[in-house]
Amino acid sequence: MKLAIDVMGFENDISEAVKACRKFNKQFPNVEFILVGKEEKIKSRLSENDKFTIVHANDVITMNDNPITAIRKINSSMYKAIELVKNNQADGVLSAGSSTCYVPMTFVLLQLIKGISKPAFMPYLPTTNKRGMIMLDVGANKECTGEDLYQFAKIATIYSQTIRNIPMPRVGIVNIGAEIEKGFAYHKEAYQLISKDKDINFVGFVEPRELLEGVIDVAVADGYTGNITLKALEGSLKSLKVVLKKEFKKPWNWFGALVSLNVIKGLSKTFDYKNNAGAFVMGLQKIAVKTHGNADEQQFYSAINMLYNAVDKKIIDTIKDSLGQK
Repeated sequence: MKLAIDVMGFENDISEAVKACRKFNKQFPNVEFILVGKEEKIKSRLSENDKFTIVHANDVITMNDNPITAIRKINSSMYKAIELVKNNQADGVLSAGSSTCYVPMTFVLLQLIKGISKPAFMPYLPTTNKRGMIMLDVGANKECTGEDLYQFAKIATIYSQTIRNIPMPRVGIVNIGAEIEKGFAYHKEAYQLISKDKDINFVGFVEPRELLEGVIDVAVADGYTGNITLKALEGSLKSLKVVLKKEFKKPWNWFGALVSLNVIKGLSKTFDYKNNAGAFVMGLQKIAVKTHGNADEQQFYSAINMLYNAVDKKIIDTIKDSLGQK
């Protein structure tokens, strides 16, 4: 298995990506990592035992780029990493660079599976029951039709069955209320289409406040709604951690903090996104994963693990089979 890693264009040092690849190689020596970026910088972070392949790229996609300027940078590390997958020189690609540029670039270079009209950005979210869930779309498309949401539900169901080993994943559409009359026309269209598909375990509309409770395994939304929901949930969890730290630092709460230490650790572990720090660009002909722009070794490692599992379990072939494309 060959995995292309774009090691440029993110906030942390290249060494974080290199260390993650090194750690993963110890567990899976059959994986060949192709590190894409400025050769001199990459080499300076390698040890004598590293057996990584380096593909030089003298340009970088920055956070100031947009999809139009990015696609013109054919010598950028992001473009070249994706191109390796396009040309069947790698089985999957991972980047921590700009999401705004990465998603459209994968769409242009890797193309959509026949029968899928739009790509979808799909991250993993932790839940209180520790089962976790996935949500799509969270930013690839501002607007979606009911048919788009139906397609998202279908491919996410296949992913959950194949990768997450959930036989009949519960699917819900993110909406402002659970009542069937709530939402826009595309919500109601999606409701009708998904509810008629016997291969999808559809539970109806779900409010954003219920998501972290683990009531569903797949949350379906248009990119605008999904992105706002995701950021609101992430912000709430961060704020909760800040409040807890401030309260437990007060002298009269020290005893309570000591007694609650295991509870606090459990809470942090449950909602630690670093252990599932990758998001798939779903609907493509090839496998593409994105991790956070401030990714460290742990986040890179978890994203590589997601990429590896998707390639190993041939998720694209399974989706194509289910859609009658093979």
